[in-house]
Amino acid sequence: MQKYDVIIIGGGVSGLSCAITLGSAGAKLEIAAEKKILVIDAGKSHLNMAELYNVPGIGKGTKGPELLASLAQRAQEYENISLIAGNVVEVSGNAGEFNVNTESGECFGTVAIVFANGMQTIAIEGIGADVVDHIRAPRPGMVMIKNDNGKIGESKYVTGCAAGATSMFASAAGYGAQTATDIISEWVGKYTVIHDVLKKG
Repeated sequence: MQKYDVIIIGGGVSGLSCAITLGSAGAKLEIAAEKKILVIDAGKSHLNMAELYNVPGIGKGTKGPELLASLAQRAQEYENISLIAGNVVEVSGNAGEFNVNTESGECFGTVAIVFANGMQTIAIEGIGADVVDHIRAPRPGMVMIKNDNGKIGESKYVTGCAAGATSMFASAAGYGAQTATDIISEWVGKYTVIHDVLKKG
């Protein structure tokens, strides 16, 4: 069984934002460079249906599928990040020794889990928290995972729309980066924010 330091369930906006932030930390923190991250994506991101006009820094009319592909490519530029297609159906175990099982029968081990599986359907056994009505849903029937400031247990995180963020690109991406920052801070032992700065000269 392949083992990872973080498995992110969902390769939409928040999941990929989380992965990219974790990957970027490797250039600045030795402890982060050693971590292996896996993103398991069921291919159901709402971004696939979007055309964007209200996202800072992204051109008007950008097609969602193109942006999603760009984010996936960015994540895979980090050597410690892997992306696979799959539908997660069950998680089990405890912090440091979680198992993540997919519909096709694959099983992966991980130290930490991030649920980034959106707000439409969250059908995974063993989450460890209730799936409830979404607090910021624009239409009925949307759901989220009950959480305490983005955590649902030791080394178990939830991010983006699955955590209660609004279904807008900027909100979901920001939440993903925040979740990654929380994880990095756990690795370091104090709250740590990775900033990219302009090089002089």
